[in-house]
Amino acid sequence: MPRVRFLNDDLEIEVAPGCTLAAAASRAEASLPFGCRAGTCGACALSIRSGGEGIEAAGFVELDTLAVVGEDGPGRRLGCQILIGETDLEVEW
Repeated sequence: MPRVRFLNDDLEIEVAPGCTLAAAASRAEASLPFGCRAGTCGACALSIRSGGEGIEAAGFVELDTLAVVGEDGPGRRLGCQILIGETDLEVEW
C-alpha cells in the first residue's frame, strides 16, 4: 500500500490507492489547509516533492485555479484534487 508523507508535519501514513489526499490529510491530522475541497479556492495548494509520477495529471479546473491564485509553478497541485496512486507520495505546503 502506498505511503503519503506530509513533510510540514513530519507525518507519514499508509493510504489505499484511489483515496483523496484530502481524506488522507484529515486522517493523519495534517495541518494542510482546505477550503472548498472542490478545486476552486486554492487554499490547499501544495508542492509534490516526490511521487508525482504516480498520480493523475491536473485537470482544467485545478490548473485554472492554480493560475488564478498564482500557484501554477512546477510540481504545484491542489491537495483536494489529488487521488492517491500506486506509488509513495511526499507533499509540502
